[in-house]
Amino acid sequence: MSEVDSVTGLRRESVPADLRDASNMLVAMRAIRVARGWSHDDVAVRIKYPAKLIDALESERWDDLPRGVALRSLSRNYARLLGVDPQALESQLGDKIGTVQGGIANHTSTRTLGPQHEHVQHGSLGWIILILAVVSVALGVAVWQGLVPSSWVPAWLGEMIK
Repeated sequence: MSEVDSVTGLRRESVPADLRDASNMLVAMRAIRVARGWSHDDVAVRIKYPAKLIDALESERWDDLPRGVALRSLSRNYARLLGVDPQALESQLGDKIGTVQGGIANHTSTRTLGPQHEHVQHGSLGWIILILAVVSVALGVAVWQGLVPSSWVPAWLGEMIK
């Protein structure tokens, strides 16, 4: 059974009910891809993942694939492209994907929410001295080479240069 996706214009294939494990789903996805005449490179261009990852997913070479969010994203995008239910594939790959943690609700910061007493960092004085030294040397070279008009040079500095 197939229908045309209104967004992508591609046929969406329904996966038979007997494909209950990841291996059978991946075999079916490979068959759908081959039936459409797409190479791994064609799929890679469409879902923006390297062809070697798509091949590794279809071949079930789990050591060559990322874990977590990256694998979930790869499998979802590939399933959507082929018109396969991404949720079904994700549930079958659950042990390979692992527990996906994160999001803004689980974010932790190293900063505290309380009042901040130290605003000055201790290393900033060294940087200020270094910057002033570099600017002073640059100005000294400019005056010594005559790049600065003599009217801009103070009298005491002009006498030192002569």
